[in-house]
Amino acid sequence: MASALPPEIADAIRGLVFDLDGVLVSSRAAHAQAFAEVLADYGIHDFQYDRFAGWRTADVFRAVFADRSLRIAENDLAECARRKSARARELLASRNPVAPDCVSVVTQLSRKYRLALASSGSRAAVEAFFARTGLGPSFRSVLCGDDVRRAKPDPEIVRRSMEALALEPRSCVVIEDAVAGIQAARSAGARAIGFGNARAADLRAAGAEQVVDSLAELARLLSSL
Repeated sequence: MASALPPEIADAIRGLVFDLDGVLVSSRAAHAQAFAEVLADYGIHDFQYDRFAGWRTADVFRAVFADRSLRIAENDLAECARRKSARARELLASRNPVAPDCVSVVTQLSRKYRLALASSGSRAAVEAFFARTGLGPSFRSVLCGDDVRRAKPDPEIVRRSMEALALEPRSCVVIEDAVAGIQAARSAGARAIGFGNARAADLRAAGAEQVVDSLAELARLLSSL
């Protein structure tokens, strides 16, 4: 259970920047499976998704192949990314990936804070989330991996989200389940709350001030401020 943030932090918070995958959508298992299926065609059977959570899809394949000194043409790399994304969408469509309490918590928080969505995923994934939840109007800014040149842990997407909210970094909190996302938040000068107790130690080491394990817990933490 996360403890309350210090009062000096609480007083400053005016905006929240949400990651999508792993926070608002319980998608880690689907993404991990989709990567593993594509990589198996290249004889790679030991893929570990946690290292790459928050990365753009093509960058994951590029890093995995480089780690194994496997040369692959850019068009083949793009095809791997296309196949993985299509398979992940297929898996997610067959499940109910929206995190528990997502709609009620986001709606509640949008009444008090300016909200932004900053996802490394595709525009299609973001649109699918909004189609499922109807939460599009709750976010004043929506950016995805297709909108930025440099992916997390680069701070570009976080910085641009805060600019769209017209807020200074110190008045924003980023909610992320991946080390790369926490690093992006801190590099952009924002506060960070980690999501997922299983990765709490790594998220705190990356700079998360608190770690919560559900959106309901996040809402309680913020309401206590």
